[in-house]
Amino acid sequence: MADHNNTETNIHRNEALQRKLAFKEERKHHNVSFIMMILLTLVAFYAIWSDKVADSFAVLFILVLAVVQVFFQLYIWMHLSHKGHDFPLWGMFSGILIAAITVVGIAGMIWTS
Repeated sequence: MADHNNTETNIHRNEALQRKLAFKEERKHHNVSFIMMILLTLVAFYAIWSDKVADSFAVLFILVLAVVQVFFQLYIWMHLSHKGHDFPLWGMFSGILIAAITVVGIAGMIWTS
């Protein structure tokens, strides 16, 4: 009976240790992504403020940095990389598809008029 209790206690300790390590790893990912988002924002501000980026390329440069930040936001902070987040992903992808169709449609109406 004592062996069974020791085994059960060890299993609970191992599970607690695994949860603690997973939490620590997730916290590290959050910290790194936060620092990366701050750096990307500073790069965007500096590039525009210092005129290091040509005016014709500035909008594309800012959009690329914004897309990278969206990736960090969704996959690190909103935990979309975890299992069970298929429904929100489908909602986001369908929203992106609808937005793209709308932009193409409006651009087509402006272009033909």
